[in-house]
Amino acid sequence: MRLAFAMLAAFSLASCSSDDDEEFLMDQLAGTWEQVYDEGVVAEGYVQYTFTPGKPATGGECTIHVYDVFAGDTTFVRDYALTEDRHLAIYIGQYGGTPPEIQEYDVQKLSAKTMTWHLTNSDVVLNFKKVK
Repeated sequence: MRLAFAMLAAFSLASCSSDDDEEFLMDQLAGTWEQVYDEGVVAEGYVQYTFTPGKPATGGECTIHVYDVFAGDTTFVRDYALTEDRHLAIYIGQYGGTPPEIQEYDVQKLSAKTMTWHLTNSDVVLNFKKVK
């Protein structure tokens, strides 16, 4: 009887975890990620982000490669910072200062194969798959 109660209690605790708690493996950011669009959306190109960690590994360089069927290739090199509280900032200039351009995201999921960002203070959600 005690064993049955212990198993029931353990199962109950395991099932209480929220499905909203997405996986976040901070060390998986390094590499190249390609944006994935919702089903039914026709993309006339692609966007890839390549993250190269620095020292410490919570920041580094981000190369953004955009290919558009009509405009061709464009590449930007930016710096980035990723914090333990899942905040990602991609910027020009010194982080924490007043850079002329900064994009801020809340990372909802970061695993070995997929990543999801939520544009801070907006409804925009971006999905990615790891390509390298």
